[in-house]
Order: sequence, then structure tokens, then C-alpha cells
Amino acid sequence: MGVNLSRLKDLFIEINSINDYSFGDGMSRLAYTSQDKTARELFIKRCQEAGLSVRVDAIGNIFARREGSEPNLPAIAFGSHLDTVINGGQFDGILGVLGGLEVIRSLNDENIKTKHSLELIVFECEESSRFNIATLGSKVMCGKLGYEKLKEVKDFRGQEIGEIFGEFGIDIKRIEEAKNLEPNYKSFFEIHIEQGPLLDNEKIQIGVVSAIAAPHRFSVRVIGQPQHSGTTAMKYRNDALCAAAEIILAVEKIAKDNSQNSVVATTGNCSVKPGVMNVVPGETTLLIDLRGINLQTREDAYAQIISHINKIEEKRGVKCEIKQLGFDTPCRLDERLINLIASEAKGLNLSYEIMPSGAGHDAMHIAEICPTGMIFVPSHAGISHNPAEFSSWDDIENGLNLLKSVILKEAE
Repeated sequence: MGVNLSRLKDLFIEINSINDYSFGDGMSRLAYTSQDKTARELFIKRCQEAGLSVRVDAIGNIFARREGSEPNLPAIAFGSHLDTVINGGQFDGILGVLGGLEVIRSLNDENIKTKHSLELIVFECEESSRFNIATLGSKVMCGKLGYEKLKEVKDFRGQEIGEIFGEFGIDIKRIEEAKNLEPNYKSFFEIHIEQGPLLDNEKIQIGVVSAIAAPHRFSVRVIGQPQHSGTTAMKYRNDALCAAAEIILAVEKIAKDNSQNSVVATTGNCSVKPGVMNVVPGETTLLIDLRGINLQTREDAYAQIISHINKIEEKRGVKCEIKQLGFDTPCRLDERLINLIASEAKGLNLSYEIMPSGAGHDAMHIAEICPTGMIFVPSHAGISHNPAEFSSWDDIENGLNLLKSVILKEAE
């Protein structure tokens, strides 16, 4: 017996109806907002209705547990996140959470009792949209982030994180109580949409993730000289925006030059001051996201970017201030679990590809505290973080039946 797709679709509709429509199209359910809180409360209710015991840690991660016949054995954990980017899609993150609950519901339907307990996790604040910090909940759980690093953080609207947490019922001074480096898990699994085009282009049903790329994020504040656009001759200008434009193109070129090492880089935001037509821009701030599956080659690319920025500073008479926003380490996933997922996919007659993940996930942090595996399902045209994001229900059903098969194998 497989998962109940009709029931899963109803749950998707129910949770995705909770959305901040003020942002426009797509899903905008940012972490620690009222929409996030409402979605979490509804999901907890659905977990409890399925017979799960639920606890929430000091950073807001949710743990919904189905006890096994031998509850002292290490649990089999799985999950993902409910929060979204601004104007995102309907499947990113949420598939691993709602799909995980559907796997449990289907085990209930079949009266299957597992030897090991099962624990479904909703990691809080996986997306970086609100604070320019990704995978916040799993980082705190894994001891990579704490009060000292977070206490001065503000969101993109300038609201202090401590105030935001307080409104959400979290005491920022106590968040490190969520740290749990020995969670007593035998293994952790995350099912996710691919967010890239490989599986869809090659008509492959399943991605078995071998490694996860991780981001190095930083901002570049370019300080020039604001001047009258009509009276300042071109040769006398220190235009911060023109300097920033050169930096943006340099970032793109360096990533392309290093593409054989799976390096990618994006300048995702550019803010300009004073930002009016008749003033030469005096200040520009760029947000840059650099990623790779190998730490050394990614950081080599970072060094090349900084070198180019230094040259642009000198050439254009501007000053550049670099601020580090995030530094994650790429990881290799557990070889035994890679082989298990591949073996179970083969047993279900599903085509699969062993492949790296270009996107970061909570799994890359959990991999440091317990054996971890990831399953990808195809994304139509590779589109994600976009209202057009789509994965077929047939592909989702295949992925969840595979997850169920893998969990049952591990739990017995």
C-alpha cells in the first residue's frame, strides 16, 4: 500500500492557504511571522491527530514523534521546513514536512508498528529571506549558531531579531537550549524537490543526493562620492553604482571560470543611495551568494572575487567594505544511506541518479551529528524560488513511497 495522494493534496491546500498575500504572487510565508505561526499551529494539530507527541525546542524547531515498539532505540528522523522565500513556490521545503506526515499517516492506515521510533522534524527559518541567514533552526540545534552571533541581527525591514523572537514566544537569550549534538538518531532523511533541471531534463524519477553544496554569503558596501549629475564631469566622478556594476560582472565571470569545480555565484540584491536620477550614486550595497560542493575551490573563487574588488577600488577611487553574512561547509552524505536509497529505488522500479545538491539544506548540518540521506524529486524545468515552481504529483508519490520504503528498512 502506498501513500494517500488525495489526503496529501488536501493538506498542501490547507497549509499553503496560509500566506502573506501583500508580497504579491506565489508563496510568502516568512519565518517567525504570523503566517508562519498559524501554519505551524495547524501542522502541529494535524500531527497530534495522527497520534504523534509534539515538542518544540528553544529556537522553534518542531519534533513530532511516533513511538516504536522499542522506544529506547535510536529514532529514524526525517523532515524539512515550512517557511518560504518571498514570492516562492508551493513545494520547496513543505514537501519534506507534509510528505513526512503522510508517510506516518499511511503507516497508521496499515497498522504498521516500527521497532525504532520515527521523528518528523520541522526546522525553523531554513530560508535566508528574512535575516540573510539560512538554516537558522538546524544551525542552532547543531551548535553552529548562538545568542552572541544572533543578538544584533535585524530583518530586512530593520526589526531586531530579539523583538521578533519575543513576538513569536521565543526568548533569544535561551535559544542555545535547542543545541543537541547527540539526538539519538540512527539516521535522518530529507525529501525535497530538486530545484534544478537535471532530473526533469533527463526524465529520471529520483535523485539520490551524494553531497550538498554550501554558501559563503557576504555583502559589499561600495562608498563613492554623491555629486550633481549635471555639473560633475565624467572624469571627476567616483560613481559607486558603476563600480558595483563592475563587481557584479566580475562575480559572474569568476563563477563561470570556476564552473568546472561546480562553483556558482549570484549577486541577488543591489541597493543604491541616494537613489535619485540627478545625483551620482554615492553608496551601493551588494548581497552576494557564492556556493560550491568543495570548500577549497569555493574559497579560491572567493579570493579571486576579493582581488577583483581591490582592483576596482583602486581604478575607480571608491572604498569597499566587505561584511561576512554566512559561511557554511559543504558536506558529503552518508555512503550507507546513499546505497540504501538507491537500492530501495531500484526495488520500486524507479529510475535514479546519484547527484550532488547545488542548494543548501538543513540536512547538511544534521549530517554532522547523525548519518544523513536525501531524496530529490524532479522540478519542472528546474524552476524554484518562483511561483511557477512545480513538481508533478506522480513524481511526489514516487518520492514519498521511496521515503516510506527507506524509513521502514531503517526502522526494522
